[in-house]
Amino acid sequence: MNLINLLEHKAKDLGARFFGVADLTVAKAAIVEQGGEFLSAFPRAVSVGIAMNDEIVNQLPRHKEPIIAKTYDYLYYTVNQSLDRIALRLSIALNKNGYKSLLIPASDSADTKNIRGLFSHKLAANLAGLGWI
Repeated sequence: MNLINLLEHKAKDLGARFFGVADLTVAKAAIVEQGGEFLSAFPRAVSVGIAMNDEIVNQLPRHKEPIIAKTYDYLYYTVNQSLDRIALRLSIALNKNGYKSLLIPASDSADTKNIRGLFSHKLAANLAGLGWI
C-alpha cells in the first residue's frame, strides 16, 4: 500500500468522509501572503473533511434561536475536534515515513482583523479536488 492510500485509509477509519492531497506550489504566493514564508517549505497538503449533520445545518437560517445556536455550536466544536485528531494521526504517520508535516488547527484565527487562519483549508481542499471556493 502506498503512503497516500495508507493515509486515506487511516483518515477514513478515524471518521473522515473526504480525503485528498493538494499540490500547493500553484498557490505559493497566496499561501505565503496569508501565513508567512515558512509555509513555502510545505509543497503539499493533506485535506480531510467530515460531513456535518444536514438536519442541524438546515436550521442555520434560525441561528439566532438559542437552541439552534447551541446545537450548531456543539456540532461545529465536535467536528473540529475530530478533524484535529485525524490531522494529528496523519501527521504522525507522515513523520514516521520520513516526511515533515505542519499541523494546522481546523478552526483557529491567526488574523482576527481579516478573520482567517494561518492557512486556508478551503484552498487546500479545492486544490485536492474536494470542492470549490
